Amino acid sequence: MVVVPENAYVLTDDAGEIYLCNARCLGLWSLTLATKPGLAEELKTQSLKLNTPNLEELQFDSIVELARWAAANALQMPIVRISQ
Repeated sequence: MVVVPENAYVLTDDAGEIYLCNARCLGLWSLTLATKPGLAEELKTQSLKLNTPNLEELQFDSIVELARWAAANALQMPIVRISQ
């Protein structure tokens, strides 16, 4: 088993957890998944919980919402939640 670094992002969904080493990894992973052609609808709309390195717990209703937040966070831009 590998030790998860303290500054890792921990993403949880119904299937389990994934550990992403930093904001860039989280941004790239989520953007890649959100824009994947043919991604199943249940994966697009599943609820996701993110624990950040500064101990925030964030909830997202879809992978697209997570990708928007992750991109803004990785680029250190103001984060704006877009309601649909």
